[in-house]
Amino acid sequence: MKKKLFLFVTPDGITYSSPQKTYPDVDNFQVLGESEGINEEDAFKSFVDKNQWILDTDFKELICIEVKSKISRGKSFILKK
Repeated sequence: MKKKLFLFVTPDGITYSSPQKTYPDVDNFQVLGESEGINEEDAFKSFVDKNQWILDTDFKELICIEVKSKISRGKSFILKK
């Protein structure tokens, strides 16, 4: 079977929209990385095997999303100049 590419994200954690913010003000997902596998479970196992640091974090939930291309190949957009 052909391997597919999956992105791993988590809703856990906090994000600030700027360094001037005192409190987290963005409710979003954090991208943890990507991995290949024949299915989600296979990709998750590969992701954890290659990213042992994830076991030392307080993240509780990871969400797996199949994607078409690696993050580094994605189109980049500029919000402000």
